[in-house]
Amino acid sequence: MKRLAFLATLSLVGCATAPPEIKRLSPVIGSSKIPPQCQVVSVLKDSPAEKAGIAVGDVLKSVNGQIPRDASALSDLVGAALQDAEFEVLKKDGTSQHLKVHLNAARPRLGTVCDLAGWVKPGVTAAGNESVTVFDGPFALTASGIIDKGIVFLRVRLSNNLDKPLEVGPGLFSATDGGGVSLAVLSPKEVMCFLYGEKGAHLLALKKKHKETLDAHESIPGVEKSADERCEAGPKGRLATSDPQYAEANAQYLATESLWPATYQPGSVADGLIYLKEPSSLPVTLKGSIDGRSLAAQLGFPQGSEKQMKHSELVQFFLAQKRGDALRLTLRKGKVFVGKFATYDENEERVWFNTPGGMLNTTSYSIENIRSAEPLEQVPAKPASVSGDLN
Repeated sequence: MKRLAFLATLSLVGCATAPPEIKRLSPVIGSSKIPPQCQVVSVLKDSPAEKAGIAVGDVLKSVNGQIPRDASALSDLVGAALQDAEFEVLKKDGTSQHLKVHLNAARPRLGTVCDLAGWVKPGVTAAGNESVTVFDGPFALTASGIIDKGIVFLRVRLSNNLDKPLEVGPGLFSATDGGGVSLAVLSPKEVMCFLYGEKGAHLLALKKKHKETLDAHESIPGVEKSADERCEAGPKGRLATSDPQYAEANAQYLATESLWPATYQPGSVADGLIYLKEPSSLPVTLKGSIDGRSLAAQLGFPQGSEKQMKHSELVQFFLAQKRGDALRLTLRKGKVFVGKFATYDENEERVWFNTPGGMLNTTSYSIENIRSAEPLEQVPAKPASVSGDLN
């Protein structure tokens, strides 16, 4: 029996699928430009910024006399500043002020958010899936995904940098396929019904109630199923003959990893899964309509870069990398590989990567088989409370 490695915390954990059968998705990235200056779109309550008089609409020009190269670089200056810092601020009325700010020792040090609208940032998750982050006002939406067993599993992170709590539910999101046809956003129950039928729905209901699994594989005879255990399409799913152990593990996963429903406080990050049925065409476009703003991320099959690097350029690139750096390779035949850099063997002219999941923990490619390479932003593991988008 084939067994699926726990891949990317994005797929199911089992049920007769081998890793090569999983279709990894890749961001579709068009034009992107980082705003040149940090215009404040959110100020957290009782933050150092609010206490110093920084307000929404202000432009943060410099930190201790240092001018950030663009809006995204301001956080680096704030992170490196001493606790007592001076900010040059261009106020909404056009006047310039120099404000003394006593920063927090830990993040968020300042408690503001720069408007990064227009910037589309490629990245890679801890599980080795390519991601894309889009920005609009006080929000940042990061998405990555795979397709497995007829289901699109999207890992989504939504940073709430408003000054108020954010209710996250299915009403915030919509999706379309490559032809613009709407795709239904599935509930965890609908996913389990599609895959396992009412056995899956029963398992999910148990996991949500934090019950043990003495009766997990079949409902108790003579006891009527609850609404949570009935599937509209009937009692059978696509994987009716799958190993009950895998079905149980997948129920546990969907019960704990789904994005909603939940309330996220200011400065926090929603992190979880959204589910769609596999579309007839790609890319999949996921849209979030949040507090009057719209954020959209597109994911399709991986496309190789058109860039062609010389042998010497590749060598210098890999010699400059540090262990753990996230890289994207385009191979000679146009295939794409994403992984975390481990080491470069100068004698063998071979690059080694650490790879999550699978039978082997490492992968390597010779320089002669690589067409181009580029660094990617690493998406941290599932966040605790404070968003990395806050300064």
